Amino acid sequence: MFIRNLSSSDPQPPGDGLSGLEGVPLPFVLERHLEAAVAGAGGSPEWRHRKSAEAHDILALSRLAPNRIRVDQLDLSENLRVVINMRAPVPTRRHGSDELVIATEVLFGLQYRREALLTPQPGASFVQILAPSGIFLPQVPANPPSCLCLAPVLPPGIRCKELLLLTYYALTMQTFQIDVGDPHGVFNGEAASWWQENAKRIPLTREPFLQRRSAPKEDGS
Repeated sequence: MFIRNLSSSDPQPPGDGLSGLEGVPLPFVLERHLEAAVAGAGGSPEWRHRKSAEAHDILALSRLAPNRIRVDQLDLSENLRVVINMRAPVPTRRHGSDELVIATEVLFGLQYRREALLTPQPGASFVQILAPSGIFLPQVPANPPSCLCLAPVLPPGIRCKELLLLTYYALTMQTFQIDVGDPHGVFNGEAASWWQENAKRIPLTREPFLQRRSAPKEDGS
């Protein structure tokens, strides 16, 4: 399912940030898309309920951070599958070139399988980079398929909102693994070596995924 024409109204985030995403109301367009995806969801009642809750969190997060992520597709028919455009500085190198080019956004697919609720999962099993090509990170293989490794292993039951935060911090190198002597999580040895030699360029940004809002002033202050 493709999601377009999202509401531009000002979101109203909960006071406790990401832990309160379930309380973030969705604008009409997003609510209708969520209802359509839930109507087509398969699996046990428990699995359908979990997928619905995760999908709501993702859409709520896109409302809280409209300048950070945009949800382009959402499918709950079997696994939870979502295509997301994330705005963030991402290092790339074109084929045959040593020049580092910083892209400003990345398109990726996130797939959440039912087994992720019950057992630890490989950290590279959730995120697939769709664009741009040539992402130059130790956690991304030099050749397709361009999965993104978020950690050697991720715990059972991890939430999609946590996966999105891990994705952002990995892409912007606010978290990273560049030690080729400890290959856990290193899928591109050349990139790991290059970043070791250019460590002063890490991270690409220090901006948080979600900007904090200032507390409202009391009357008379």
